[in-house]
Amino acid sequence: MKTIYIALIMLIGTIFGLSAQTKSNFTIHLQGFDQFDQAVVTIQRLDELPDVLVEETELTNGHSTTIEKGSGRVVLDHVPEHFILSLNFYLKKSKYRFITNWYVNRTDRIVIKDNHSKSNFDKVTFSGRGADLYSLQYKLDGLIWNRTDYLHYPKSLAYFNSAYGHSFDYEKAVDNNIEVGKLVNGSAIESAAKQWIQMNMFYKIFYNKFIRSLYNAFNKHDPQHYLKVEELLDIFNSHYHNAMDGNQVSLSTSFIKFYLYYLGLKGKCHPENNYVDQSLKQLKHDFKSEALEKMGYAFLAESFNFFNTDDREKVVKWMLSISKSPERLTKLKGMTNIAAGRPFPDFELTDLNGKVWHKKDLLGKVVFFDFYYTGCSNCAKFYQHTVSKAEEHYRNNPAVVFVSISIDKSLELWRKSVASKEYNSAESLKLYTNGMGEYHPLIKALRVTAYPFPLLMGKTGLIETSDRLELGYGVLKKDGLINTIDRTLAR
Repeated sequence: MKTIYIALIMLIGTIFGLSAQTKSNFTIHLQGFDQFDQAVVTIQRLDELPDVLVEETELTNGHSTTIEKGSGRVVLDHVPEHFILSLNFYLKKSKYRFITNWYVNRTDRIVIKDNHSKSNFDKVTFSGRGADLYSLQYKLDGLIWNRTDYLHYPKSLAYFNSAYGHSFDYEKAVDNNIEVGKLVNGSAIESAAKQWIQMNMFYKIFYNKFIRSLYNAFNKHDPQHYLKVEELLDIFNSHYHNAMDGNQVSLSTSFIKFYLYYLGLKGKCHPENNYVDQSLKQLKHDFKSEALEKMGYAFLAESFNFFNTDDREKVVKWMLSISKSPERLTKLKGMTNIAAGRPFPDFELTDLNGKVWHKKDLLGKVVFFDFYYTGCSNCAKFYQHTVSKAEEHYRNNPAVVFVSISIDKSLELWRKSVASKEYNSAESLKLYTNGMGEYHPLIKALRVTAYPFPLLMGKTGLIETSDRLELGYGVLKKDGLINTIDRTLAR
């Protein structure tokens, strides 16, 4: 019989008690990271509620160090005895995730060396004081990135014993969870660290290998599919009935991601209900005060580009009414700048010939922007079924311009995608974010986090709409996009 090593229980205050913050010399030496120019560390105290805003602002508020000839050094003073660490690398402001939510100690003096990794930092080693704890968590994360071997249990012992569950092999999540228990319990680390790491890994694993894949594979056109998904969720809840306990929010952003995707899946299974109204009701039930503010913001940030105009305005207004953090309020007010009638941000983007384009170059036209990246299957489908048809409709109308903007980090990859004609036409204006990808100022200003991302700008440079349904990403397809462009032309 499979043994589930993780016990989903409420973490008690004695484990998460914050030790007196005395001057420390927590140090990380980085070696062999020649491909990057910057490393950024953020921390979370164990008595502190996690906040996705910390990651959003890490370049300005995090502990940054320059990488020179592959080396860098991070020194943190006045940190708690134990805390949660995240460490990411950057190259020209493009982000590469490395450590996410690791339990570490104030006394650690760690050397982290990259030994010519090929993908996902697969050849990294740790040495120095506290290295065993880092090596363990690196190995655990390897379960998610498929760089760590684990025991596959027989299907006769399956937990997700449904045909649909077997077809996606969600047993991998259960098997990974068992492996975490074996590795952690077999280590010599302190008991408080063991408990925290096991719980955090539970959410990492079931987010990456269960909830997110279920969400991405959801077939909204098949009512029978709803039943299959709900059956799997019921099986999950029967084994891990405390997994959605709001008290687990004290853990880390790993719980936040799991919770939000679970919430989204439940919403997909009940399309008869307004998703936003139901989600806000659930959030208010599960969280209070500061936790509600932080979870509400995470919900908005994760779903911002999927909301229609009315729902987006509703959630932003609600968040403005409950938020106390000055930094969060600033972010929320920035979100209102993406609403219809607000100025489209200025930009500096490059075309295939190296010409630099700005917003002023397109004024006087109705401009449809389509943001994408190479390899995005939904982006290709959106272009083929909607955008290309609308382009053909306006082929002889010089008042309408179609612009495709790629966030590819590689110039060569972008050029190949243009040549493939999978994402844009020969007639459209094709622009590139100059290797900055999702960290280009325009992408950040528009809060583009999901692709494809369509947006329509009117003749005077104001945003007409970024409502995906109005712009053809839905049942109306090209007719919806054409109707919206016609309405804008008539203004």
